[in-house]
Amino acid sequence: MAVNLIIPMAGRGSRFSKAGVSIPKPLVELAGRPFFWWATESVRRSTPIGEMVFVVLREHVAAFGIDARVLNLYPSARIIVIDEVTSGAAETGVIGARAIANDLPVAINDCDHAFNAPFLDEAAAALARGSAGALVGFRASEPCYSYVRMDEAGRVAGTVEKVVASPFAIAGCYLFRDAQTYCRLFESYRLQCPYNELFISGMFNLLIEAGGTVEFWELPVHLSFGTPDELDRMRARDPLAALGWS
Repeated sequence: MAVNLIIPMAGRGSRFSKAGVSIPKPLVELAGRPFFWWATESVRRSTPIGEMVFVVLREHVAAFGIDARVLNLYPSARIIVIDEVTSGAAETGVIGARAIANDLPVAINDCDHAFNAPFLDEAAAALARGSAGALVGFRASEPCYSYVRMDEAGRVAGTVEKVVASPFAIAGCYLFRDAQTYCRLFESYRLQCPYNELFISGMFNLLIEAGGTVEFWELPVHLSFGTPDELDRMRARDPLAALGWS
């Protein structure tokens, strides 16, 4: 089953700029390909794509031609250009979601990781059948990630930021029933978000509190390069081979 893909990449990538990187984070390259390619291919190689939407900063269009870089690789993509950095990925994601008119499930995917997700078709089908949302994750024990909380039956009971609440950290790919559902949920979330930044993972707590079911799948392969240190470690590997991509 197809999903709409939204890539929010309208931040300033402060950790990379502080490390002396002068280009926008989505354009930083790993193995000769920009970050956004790795994120996009992670979904595109796992399930059919309906609409593909990238949200970018106007200053990155003017100075780096980020829109042209995206369209060179994905000619059918829609580019949404915004003037200012938002209050978090959840808000950037809703800007992309408002541009989608169909009722397919929506995957909002961060631009700084790559993964194999052979179950994405199954996740999309679960959303179409009535599940409220779906999360994917990887095993971790460091408090630098978002984590799922599990109940005794192994179901998702909530999410937390920077607290190791289970063996599973949340990878930055978030699935919702459709764009309209995401937009409505965001309006509630922005009024009660407990964090300084509008993290998408926190929105799943509202779904669960409303009685919805949030599915969870463990990724067989997850590569994170969202910080300079992570990128350095990843450059010592062959990411294409790790992912099994030809």
